[in-house]
Amino acid sequence: MYRGLCLLVLLVAGIVAEAAGREVRIGLEPYFTPRLLISSFQPMRLALEKALGQPVVLLTAPDYRQFVRRIEAQEFDIVVIGPHTARYAEQQAAYIPSLIGRSRLAGLIVVKRDGGPRLASELGERTVAMPDPLTATAMLGEEWLKKQGLKPALRYYDFHNAAAMAVMHGDAQAAIVNKTAFANMPPDIRDGLRVLAETRSLPHMVLLASGQLEPGRRKLYIDEVAKFVNSKEHGESFAGRIGFSGADPLKEGDLTAVEPFVAELKRRLRSE
Repeated sequence: MYRGLCLLVLLVAGIVAEAAGREVRIGLEPYFTPRLLISSFQPMRLALEKALGQPVVLLTAPDYRQFVRRIEAQEFDIVVIGPHTARYAEQQAAYIPSLIGRSRLAGLIVVKRDGGPRLASELGERTVAMPDPLTATAMLGEEWLKKQGLKPALRYYDFHNAAAMAVMHGDAQAAIVNKTAFANMPPDIRDGLRVLAETRSLPHMVLLASGQLEPGRRKLYIDEVAKFVNSKEHGESFAGRIGFSGADPLKEGDLTAVEPFVAELKRRLRSE
């Protein structure tokens, strides 16, 4: 009996040690270039690593399409992504939407501060830079242009900051970028651009947990993220960088407004 008890203790200790050493893999929507994106999430990574006693790894992808494919392959324990792709991840890869940011997602139409178009109507014959066509921001931007009766040439870029830089470099006369992303671009980009208009808004970033995680561990991960994002010590400065002005448990109906965008995302994924 004593021998059996010792074996049980060793087995439990081994399981605990394995859990402690296991990486927590957090997937981040590639809305910025990888270096800028990863640096923005470092405060959260460090806090989670300390709280969980486990290595925490931040992961992304070279572009939005590849990131979606990694979600489909269930490569992440936690995913931070826009609302329409969050719904897609729930439907297609059994991820569980858990937290939603309190702020709203909107696109800004930006032009050069000096010499750029003064009126939206001037964009009809121009080139407009857009983020990846799979993003909610791109879809909101296309919707806004259609409502304005404008048909400019659209040029898509992998990242929001790349679209903004296209205006700075003269490759486009306007860009439509995520409002939160614009607020966190380097000052030399923000100061060189002027906001001409804004799209309608949608629910903002959503945090999902893998359905493959054991329920207790899944709850632990989500609780620690919520604790960090909502803390006065860390949350306010961090939230401004990623669009979480605090986060709440996601409720039924919170993502209803994005269903048309989910359908469009599926259509675009099939057509690529």
